[in-house]
Amino acid sequence: QAIMSNSFFRCSSLLRHSSSSSDASQSNIILMASHLRQGSDGQLRLRIIEHNLHYLFSRDNEEEKGDEGQQQNDANKPKPLKSILIFSLDPGSSSNNNNNSNNNNGNGPVHDMVDQWRTNMDPIMAGRIDKVLFVPNDAVLVDASKWMTALYQLLPEIQRTNARVMLMNDSFLLTRNVPELWNDDTPPTRSSTSNDDGVACGEVCGLVWTAPATDPTRHIQSYIRTLSSCAVERYMAFYEKSMGKVHNVHELIELFEINLDWAKSRGRYWSGFGGNGGEDDGGVSAIYGYAGAHPDADEAQKILIPQGYPAIKLKKFFVTDDPWLSEDEATRPRLPPSFSKSIYKQMNHDLNHLGESDLEKHFALQGKYEERMYSKLPLVIKDWLREELLRMSDERGGEEGVESTIAILEDYLAALNLAIANIE
Repeated sequence: QAIMSNSFFRCSSLLRHSSSSSDASQSNIILMASHLRQGSDGQLRLRIIEHNLHYLFSRDNEEEKGDEGQQQNDANKPKPLKSILIFSLDPGSSSNNNNNSNNNNGNGPVHDMVDQWRTNMDPIMAGRIDKVLFVPNDAVLVDASKWMTALYQLLPEIQRTNARVMLMNDSFLLTRNVPELWNDDTPPTRSSTSNDDGVACGEVCGLVWTAPATDPTRHIQSYIRTLSSCAVERYMAFYEKSMGKVHNVHELIELFEINLDWAKSRGRYWSGFGGNGGEDDGGVSAIYGYAGAHPDADEAQKILIPQGYPAIKLKKFFVTDDPWLSEDEATRPRLPPSFSKSIYKQMNHDLNHLGESDLEKHFALQGKYEERMYSKLPLVIKDWLREELLRMSDERGGEEGVESTIAILEDYLAALNLAIANIE
């Protein structure tokens, strides 16, 4: 409550709107959360992180090269950008927690793997990773707990520089830089799927709305979004108040992703700390408007990606190579012949709480439409997505220093197929 009480006066809408200079951030910070294991899985995660950081820092690459010898004026220069990586570790994988990997003194194989990764990285890119934190894994609060570890350390700096903070994880691949997410001065602009609220990236900014404005569950997905300094403080206070209410993944998603009340400068949560409860002045925006379906669905992806949508979710780019999926629903069996309850449960962690009969029921009613893993049959990249990624690659002619998106996706699928093959 101390965090929120202090920020009420500094971040009140009256004070923030009385001075335009107080609204503009002076620096940008990336917080990247990942659960890291030793071995090929961990090495693949590090490749995904490096790929995404390359894109996020590409604005600085261009600045270093210069624009045909012309210097940018101070007003147009990008704000200082720093990145901090927060890795959670399985029990026993480290002898010491919360260490900066630059000072690794025998802290375990995962630390060694990270240090080797940074040593082999392009020196300029390696220098842009300001800090690496190692924390114990929280199986319930997952990424939120990792971000909070860094936010507690960074809060004075965030307040001092009015920093905008990107909270992200390793569950996706970027296909371009996303400067729109740092934009706290002017509204993001996109064509037919433009920001349908017509506002700048104010308190919280994400990629796309998941539903129309009339849907009470409408939100922006939490795998990448930026927060103003005041939204950071509200997020931290909300975490402290709500962490005890989260016992599983479903509750985490409900409270920390779908629920956006904490982001509003005068929502229900704010009222408990001296605000005027009930007044909803928004403060949440997205680069892309609702595309007619949930953004993970193919219907939406086929609209968004050709328009420059910048992210490929790692759990949504593939499909099981199973003839059953294309058979007539009226005549095919209720479940695919290759359906495995153990694979369905182990490869879809949000279903861990379901019993055997419930697993079958879930797949028959929902899972078959959600492209979940359920079989030892091979997983393959969706044909339409592969074509779109190849088109993007051809148009750009390859990008220096950025590993091919398709190459990473292929290796990711190879690892998934191997994991599935080993499930009894």
